[in-house]
Amino acid sequence: ISGYTLTVQASDNGNPPRLNTTTVNIDVSDVNDNPPVFSKGNYSVIIQENKPIGFSVLQLVVTDKDSSHNGPPFLFTILSGNEENTFQINQQGVLTTTAALNRKVRDHYLLHVKVADNGKPPLSSLTYVDIRIIEESIYSPAILPLEIFITAFGEEYSGGVIGKIHATDQDVYDTLTYSLDPKMESLFSVSSTGGKLIAHKSLDVGQYLLNVTVTDGKFTTAADITVHIRQITQDLLNHSIAIRFANLAPEEFIGDYWRNFQRALRNILGVRRNDIQIVSLQPSDPPSNLDVLLNIEKSGSNQHPMRILLHKINSSVPDLEEILGVRIIDVFHKLCAGLDCPLKFCEEKVTVDGNIMSTHSTARLSFVTPRHHRTALCLC
Repeated sequence: ISGYTLTVQASDNGNPPRLNTTTVNIDVSDVNDNPPVFSKGNYSVIIQENKPIGFSVLQLVVTDKDSSHNGPPFLFTILSGNEENTFQINQQGVLTTTAALNRKVRDHYLLHVKVADNGKPPLSSLTYVDIRIIEESIYSPAILPLEIFITAFGEEYSGGVIGKIHATDQDVYDTLTYSLDPKMESLFSVSSTGGKLIAHKSLDVGQYLLNVTVTDGKFTTAADITVHIRQITQDLLNHSIAIRFANLAPEEFIGDYWRNFQRALRNILGVRRNDIQIVSLQPSDPPSNLDVLLNIEKSGSNQHPMRILLHKINSSVPDLEEILGVRIIDVFHKLCAGLDCPLKFCEEKVTVDGNIMSTHSTARLSFVTPRHHRTALCLC
């Protein structure tokens, strides 16, 4: 506690007693009784050889429980292990190289580092920094092209996380850094370390082509990311088809089954593959099952009534299950078929909630879709 404010009262022995109060402020000054403490008792670092002079090896983080005048600025000193002056450390705790590193000359350093605070007398702590020098990068990173499909209910997409870029490197200790073509940074961004792709603001319906690069510090690889933003309308929802799969997660469906399912439906329905589009993906009830809401576009002169498409899919369920290797629980367009309504007056409604968008991403495909609801009501 750095200070106290006391209210003191004095009263006399008269009848009635007279009294008065005063305030006493007590400031407790700090004594330097806490040494600065490293965030770790010791550190281990792996560095590839031939890094440029001035390469940042490590940021040493220090805390001190004393007040500011007994804490920073801190004084960092390398006590031992740096006899060749290969490293230096500044007063912000950043350890950098002062010479080129060659693992054939020396592949291991153990630095004994001290930090002292600004108190009188100063207090200090010690830590070890274990540094291994390994072979520099010899492999280029590999990056997979990604195609992203966004379903927007309206004329634009409001933005959010739309996928993750996947890159690998055969050099075990390489750190990969992602970046995006600066011309697209007003619309999209990518996290430099994780490859998470984000749409910043409202985007018009259409197609966007993004150039993403990944570097390991020596080699750089690029890939194209295609973003399709498609608009859905209430009329399209009214003519959608829902298929329920058993024991299937959205990412599993996208990565392992979607393309084959799309091709199989194309052959069954006699439409183009790209005419079969996902409107919404979501776990059903129970959550282990999956509901896929599809739109079958009527291209060219191929004007199939919905009942014919639905009949073709239902009659081909055994073939689809054999091709895919998954069980299809149900295919439905009209929920009303299961309701016993007087005079058969029934209305079905399919709605989506554009405020609840889900991103389901795999290495090569990503779908961003709204949550959908299907209801059927008997009419008066």
